Amino acid sequence: MRSTFGGLNTVVRGIYANQMSLDTVGHNIANADTDGFSRQRVNLVSTTPQTIYSGNGKVQLGTGVATQSITRIRDTFVDQQMWKEKSTLGYGETIYSTLSKVEGVFQEPTETGIQTVLDNYWKAWNTVATNASDNGARVALRERGVELVDAIQQANTQLRAMAADINAVIGIRVDTVNQITAEMLSLNKQIAGIEVGGLDHANDLRDRRDYLVDQLAQIVNVRVTEDKAGNYIVQSSGLVLVDGNERSKLQTKSHVDPDYGYEVVDVVDASTQLTVNFTSGELKGLIDARDKTANSSQGEARESDIGIKAYLNKLSQISQFLLQDFNAAHRSGYGMDDSTGNNFFGAGGEPDPNYSASDLTSIFGVAAAADVPKYKWIEQLQVNPDFFTSNGVEKIAAKAAATQGNAAGDNAVLMANKLKVDTSGILGNASLDSFYGSFIGALGVQTQNAERLTDNQQTLVNTITNWRESVCGVNLDEEMSNMIRFQKGYNAAARVLTTMDEMLDKLINGTGVVGR
Repeated sequence: MRSTFGGLNTVVRGIYANQMSLDTVGHNIANADTDGFSRQRVNLVSTTPQTIYSGNGKVQLGTGVATQSITRIRDTFVDQQMWKEKSTLGYGETIYSTLSKVEGVFQEPTETGIQTVLDNYWKAWNTVATNASDNGARVALRERGVELVDAIQQANTQLRAMAADINAVIGIRVDTVNQITAEMLSLNKQIAGIEVGGLDHANDLRDRRDYLVDQLAQIVNVRVTEDKAGNYIVQSSGLVLVDGNERSKLQTKSHVDPDYGYEVVDVVDASTQLTVNFTSGELKGLIDARDKTANSSQGEARESDIGIKAYLNKLSQISQFLLQDFNAAHRSGYGMDDSTGNNFFGAGGEPDPNYSASDLTSIFGVAAAADVPKYKWIEQLQVNPDFFTSNGVEKIAAKAAATQGNAAGDNAVLMANKLKVDTSGILGNASLDSFYGSFIGALGVQTQNAERLTDNQQTLVNTITNWRESVCGVNLDEEMSNMIRFQKGYNAAARVLTTMDEMLDKLINGTGVVGR
């Protein structure tokens, strides 16, 4: 026979189970707006029944309910999808942001953009071509040349400043990665300690760890696996960032860019000093936004011409064209003072240095144009200082022969054609006007494409976020429904306990008193 008091334990277990369920509902509601929180559920199981003997043989009498575990509701497949797509989004947002800033440097199409400056310079040559003896037109031409130089030098300064800013942001992101992996290592150890034996579940610690992976995935590409002890093993581009025992610390390592002489910061494994080549995420985006070029000889931006360095290369090509091809045409003409061999851009003197092969060694210290560091062409770009001396504008070569009159503008026509019509191998067999227009047009298309891809990726991430929320998010209506259900279960168990107490009271205090 069963114990007379056995039913009390059954009811008490029910009270405890409903109380724990109510506590869990309260925990869910309290964390409804907590980032990274997964709703939790109490898993209830029937306790081992008691075998008793009835008049017809043995029967199994239930002994109540027990709390088997408290687990969080989470879909690991959705998490893996989220981490992959967040890395792609982080990369796309960084590229789009940088290309937008590059557009701001060139400010096209506006009245202050370089295209307008080039057009004004071309118009100034046409004005001189029609009246070469007018000193006012020559002074205006000189100043339009100064305007062009200033526009190129300002763009150069701004792009180099952007590269320095990217270096600083890379350092910040590396520090963030190190902070995340340090906390993840600590969480790994805490979770493994709590879950040893496989009976307990470190739900809140696991939520925090997953939230950290969300943040990490925005910065670098990650691959996450879990070992038998519950430790996350997080890898990025073949490097184990964190596991159950240790973490890999990242650091920045700088070197000087050989083409432009500015500092370039790379991300390396602190222990091996090997460069980490990320495949997506913000760090990959920052590095590509600073360095990526197409290495193309064509005079137009390719799809991969998205880095700041690629646009510095464009400015270098324009500067080289002005110093070599454009100067060569100017040097062949004659000024009002019948002087010839004068540069329009670059250094002056007696004689003016020739920016072709014969003078490259004296100017740059190298014998071939291909060996000249690219920043040197931009560095050398200026309007000939001789034009700013007394009567210096008379050296501007508007005529094609010394025998022509001062009003002749044949060479000025040729100079104008150099800007709009004549092609140059330096510019990929394009004219200066078409070269500039091509890469600015490509920049606009690339920016729009980056914006479109980023918007699409954001939509995908939002969709995955909704999937995740549908699984692990806290639905207040559902929790209120559960609260009422567990409250009624608690009250019902308490009523049963009260009823059993009355029955036992009658049994104990009322049995055997008949007839007294």
